Amino acid sequence: MSNINYQNTKQINKVSSTGLMLNFNVIKNFILNEFVYGGHLVSLASSTIALSAMLLLNINIRWEFLIIAYLGTYCIYGYDHYKGINIDSLNNSNRTNHLKKYYRFIPLVIIGYGVVFFSLIAYFGNITSIFFGGLLLLSSLFYTSKVKKMTTKIVGFKNIYTSFSVSLLIIFTAVYCSYPIGWLLFIIFAFLFLRLMIDTSFCDIKDMDTDKKLNLLTLPLYFGKQKFLSILHIINFLSFSILLIAVIMQLVPVYWLLLGIFTIYCFFYIQKAKNPEANFQSLSSIVVDGEYLLWPLLLFAGKFYMLAI
Repeated sequence: MSNINYQNTKQINKVSSTGLMLNFNVIKNFILNEFVYGGHLVSLASSTIALSAMLLLNINIRWEFLIIAYLGTYCIYGYDHYKGINIDSLNNSNRTNHLKKYYRFIPLVIIGYGVVFFSLIAYFGNITSIFFGGLLLLSSLFYTSKVKKMTTKIVGFKNIYTSFSVSLLIIFTAVYCSYPIGWLLFIIFAFLFLRLMIDTSFCDIKDMDTDKKLNLLTLPLYFGKQKFLSILHIINFLSFSILLIAVIMQLVPVYWLLLGIFTIYCFFYIQKAKNPEANFQSLSSIVVDGEYLLWPLLLFAGKFYMLAI
């Protein structure tokens, strides 16, 4: 009798452990998918871009601004994903399937993030930063609902508009921190713009079939995949050239060249994309956007080394 009870208890414990493991895996997968497909990876990248700008310009780090950058970016991408979920279902089923789990709550989340965004700027910022930040957020939201259609008429419009808008984060950082507008800002702006052109247009490769049906004149569709990847190599080299010329002209410190490491990083994932079996979903969602998360680490190391010597 005791053996039977022991075996029953053992089976119950085994079932309970299996159930806990399943629940843990479900929660873990949801968190990972939310980070990648819910817009948090891209939003965090905006924070690290702002942090990198502060390090490059020797501005005292304003931690609350990193949260502001995160919130604003989430509002923009959250709204874009919400409005385009039907189109996304054609080429990004993973993101669509994840967002559908809480699709009806997305507007509430965006509104909540937006309220906190403006509250933080109003409390910590100045009149100029409130105006600039609000204008930047609203113009990006307007792009999703109205301006995006211009890509059916102008080649690469989506890439240029998006890259330019996100690059304005550098100016927003300077305005918020009361840093004077000058050459250093425009050097960072130009470098970031070219990096983002690579980022946004590379991500269009996975959407080529859908974009063709929608008559969108994206750069990969216009030039063709292989020729376009060669063009990305040129843009990649140009982005490094900006830093190299600025250092040679002694406009910026030598440690700025550490960002040139991502020229090599970019070279490898562009080459990998030439493989017919390349997983563009992983490359664009993680590898490409993940570059910006590493910028501050290199810059912290470079500044520490410069101070040490």
